Amino acid sequence: MNDFLSADILFKTLDDLPIGIGVFRVEDLDDNKSIRYVFMNKVVLYEMRKTKEEVFGKKIHEVAPEAYEHEGGLFVIETYRKIAKEGGSINLGLVEYSNHMVAGTYECSVHHIADNYVYVMLRNVTELEQTKNQLQLKNKELNQFAYIVSHDLKAPLRTITSFIDLLKGQHQNQLDEETKAMFGFISEAAFRMDKLITDILDFSRIGETKEMAMVDLRKLVEIIQQDLAERIKDTKASIKVGDLPTVKGYETELRMLLQNLIGNALKFNKPGRNPEIEIYAKEENGWTIFIKDNGIGIAEKHQEKIFGVFQRLHDQDNYEGTGIGLAHCKKIVELHNGELGVESIPDEGSTFYFSIPRQDR
Repeated sequence: MNDFLSADILFKTLDDLPIGIGVFRVEDLDDNKSIRYVFMNKVVLYEMRKTKEEVFGKKIHEVAPEAYEHEGGLFVIETYRKIAKEGGSINLGLVEYSNHMVAGTYECSVHHIADNYVYVMLRNVTELEQTKNQLQLKNKELNQFAYIVSHDLKAPLRTITSFIDLLKGQHQNQLDEETKAMFGFISEAAFRMDKLITDILDFSRIGETKEMAMVDLRKLVEIIQQDLAERIKDTKASIKVGDLPTVKGYETELRMLLQNLIGNALKFNKPGRNPEIEIYAKEENGWTIFIKDNGIGIAEKHQEKIFGVFQRLHDQDNYEGTGIGLAHCKKIVELHNGELGVESIPDEGSTFYFSIPRQDR
């Protein structure tokens, strides 16, 4: 294969790539107006709305003078000059480009080739960014809606509860047993509804914390044990905690996750058997945390169902709850790009586990 054919194949390969590739020559390393187009593939030419003849061999300020007229364009051009002079590469992230024919958002990086030469890689993410912004707006609207609805629903519930308590207090000696029982049912139903509304609101707020932090899971479990101290004492539970890692994540959500899983291990206990709970971790491409109990267990056919919203396997009389706790857990684990699962044998116990992949520090 001769040199001309090799260059032709390389040219065609670069030209047909689905990502934008452009090569520039910086003739004077101290002058950003000396930068000349050497090669632009089809993607870049399309984004510029230019032809090869209009671009190749010409300087940027001749072809796209608008790039020098706003801060973003000038920053990108300065990056070409800097990389050509100093070497290395820079990922510019998202940059804006516009001229009289086109405007868009692009992922952009600049890389050194040889003395005075750089190449740029870019990808049009305008629609992706627009969709992302729309989803963020919709999510904000849904959160606001959830808050307003929960507030509006809780107000009449408080009124119902207050009037029931008032009637019971004023007419306690005049009520027969059946009427007292009916008042009790109403109060219990109002309490459950209040708890359900709170859980729905909490579910909608998962992920609102913007910043990740280093979270010591061992300390988090210690705090949760303090919060659950009365229940641990009442059930005569024993909790064995192994070595737990410090991970990068959302502290509030991780606390909610662990409290739900440990709370369930205490709640779904087999009658006549004291809860025995083990909490430990294994490291493999990140961390996997395990919460093992000796409770009532879960039949295999129900092990996927339990992670859905409002999915209950037991009646309210035996095990209280709204059926949203494990849906909370699933959403929190997915927020951390992990996976949540369970292994269980009915009447012997369950082991819930979730993974926390490594995060860039």
